[in-house]
Amino acid sequence: MDRANPNPLRLLIVTPEDPNAEWIRVSTRELNCKLVGVVDSAFQAMQAVEKTQVDIILADSLAHGVRDVEWIQRLTLHAMGTMVIVMASHAEMEFVRQAMLAGAQGFLIKPFDLSELYQSILQVHQLALQRQAALSGARGGLDQAGAPPSKAYSIAVFSPKGGTGATTLAVNLAIALKQQTDAPVLLIDADLRTADVDIFLSILSKHSLYNLLDFDQRIDPELLERVITHHSSGISVLRGEPQLRFEIAVEDGQMGSMVEALSALWSGYIVINTSDGLDRWTVEILDTVDTVLVVTTPELPALRATRNFLDLAEAAAEQTGKWQLIMTSYQGRKVLPIADIEASIRYRVKATIAEDIATVSSSINRGTPLVVSHRRSPIAQDVFELAKQIAAANPRSPKPHMAGKKQPAPGDAGASKQAGQRSSPQGSLVPSPGRAE
Repeated sequence: MDRANPNPLRLLIVTPEDPNAEWIRVSTRELNCKLVGVVDSAFQAMQAVEKTQVDIILADSLAHGVRDVEWIQRLTLHAMGTMVIVMASHAEMEFVRQAMLAGAQGFLIKPFDLSELYQSILQVHQLALQRQAALSGARGGLDQAGAPPSKAYSIAVFSPKGGTGATTLAVNLAIALKQQTDAPVLLIDADLRTADVDIFLSILSKHSLYNLLDFDQRIDPELLERVITHHSSGISVLRGEPQLRFEIAVEDGQMGSMVEALSALWSGYIVINTSDGLDRWTVEILDTVDTVLVVTTPELPALRATRNFLDLAEAAAEQTGKWQLIMTSYQGRKVLPIADIEASIRYRVKATIAEDIATVSSSINRGTPLVVSHRRSPIAQDVFELAKQIAAANPRSPKPHMAGKKQPAPGDAGASKQAGQRSSPQGSLVPSPGRAE
């Protein structure tokens, strides 16, 4: 901010009537800021922002409703260009911490002088300029050559029974798709009870999937950019809420509508980690996405749960190839041959992922996906092979680069490995009847 700036910043002050309020009013004029108003409550601040442009809000902790930081979270999501600076005493540092987590961009500890006020406004203004530049770059990535993004290819990773490694597969598959196709990949943690994708990726964010659900799916690029986290692997992540919830405040149809809105906005791939079992929001996701990876293991309890689910979903009669059965923790024929498994559950296994407990455990505890930390391991290679097949089945994108290898045609025997070797995906993920021969 320049004191001689012909376009001064527009400030709104939220403060009770006290001597400091008048001093702040006078000080903003000396800083060449335009004071658009003074209100005494957070509610009035929200109303003011709806009616006029506000660049920065100076919010005193003593004003009515300011200490309820939910208003800051809602404001920073609705009014993307408005920055918040909270003013508080030394005894109110817990409020300051909560306000910063909710989205405030700066704080002032009372009492403060004119220089401190100026520096705080300057820093927040510079942060706003940096954010606008980053957002412009993100828009350019979503809208190459000026064309609107094509609808994303959406994949839900679901297991009828817990403990099958569905989250591990979802996280690593998202990164594998990014590496195989170089297309934008959005990973969503839609497990509303026990979200933990953030642990798998070692990411921190104050925003979550609930920030999109709270606004009735009025999702645009600015809002999406605000709530997602960019991971070092190149994927974008919409994390779940890690706090355990007994009551899930998600209305009927809300989850499905959010997935549809994101699919229309995003280009490339959306990978969704879902809850184990059939709760109502998971059913909405499974109904909405293009492909469902049904994850199971070669243990009898998991196989029974999988067979019951596939029967319930009438997957065997479905002709689009939407339901894809993925066998994780597979140890080859020494446990159960694939043919025996298929005969038992009456459904074809489309891909197997090798068992490697040590590698999986190490990658989770380190917060580094195994396709990054153990790229050459058999389990990682199986995930990469699955990513290739998914990309090949995507009707809205070019076929992936196969690193000099010829892509096996659907039904080509070359897609399966010889007996005695690790099983990799059998057949291609293309529309075909799901029942095993």
